[in-house]
Amino acid sequence: MIEQMPLWLVFPILLAMFLVALELGFRIRQRLERRREGQPDHGKGGQEFLFSAVLGLLALLLGFTFSVGMSRYEARQALVVQEANAIGTAWLRANLLEEPVRTALRSHFKAYVEARLEWSRTGQTDIDRMLQLQDDIWRVTGEALREDPSSALSRTVMEAVNRSFELASAREAAREAHIPDRVLALLILYAFISVLMLGYVSGASGVLRRGAILLLMIQLSLAIALILDIDRPGTGGVLMSQQPIEMLLLSLK
Repeated sequence: MIEQMPLWLVFPILLAMFLVALELGFRIRQRLERRREGQPDHGKGGQEFLFSAVLGLLALLLGFTFSVGMSRYEARQALVVQEANAIGTAWLRANLLEEPVRTALRSHFKAYVEARLEWSRTGQTDIDRMLQLQDDIWRVTGEALREDPSSALSRTVMEAVNRSFELASAREAAREAHIPDRVLALLILYAFISVLMLGYVSGASGVLRRGAILLLMIQLSLAIALILDIDRPGTGGVLMSQQPIEMLLLSLK
């Protein structure tokens, strides 16, 4: 559910959840303390030790999830460079073909790169048009190969075109690959329980330092929101650079 929420809404919801958990844990401990007034509490040290272990595991989960998100981000960024290189190679090889194949391919390639750049920036484009451009590029390349089956140049152009189309499919699959919902749900649930325990442990002293703890809750909420941001290519605040494709488009003259 949280995966579909807009990022501007995720942070305040998480912060509100954690503040509720903090207050709930504190009040539970205060109620228990009132019930056993005058009785010695021998478990305080053990509770603090357990809470330290819980916080350590929370930090581990945050680091693991962030690492997964960053690895996917870096993989998507690498695919941008690879696709730009593959299209550039196909473009250069197509320039060596004879007319009218060369002019037709140049026109189709330029329109195709424009469509790919639009998709890269927004995740949205005219899919039918992009598929039609791929069909046009493949058809013209096939015609060049049929006219001269022995031509090594036509074969290398077809190989480069095929490679660029494969990378386009790989980028589309990578864009749809996200951190599993269950992992995110488990992370948020564990963070909620950890904050609940923080409130419970703080209740032993009868004082809840809300100012300092609020800063901690803000940091925790921001960390989870950042993980979600990295995991949403094209829609979040952490955007991938499309410079390789932009530079490629400028070079297609």
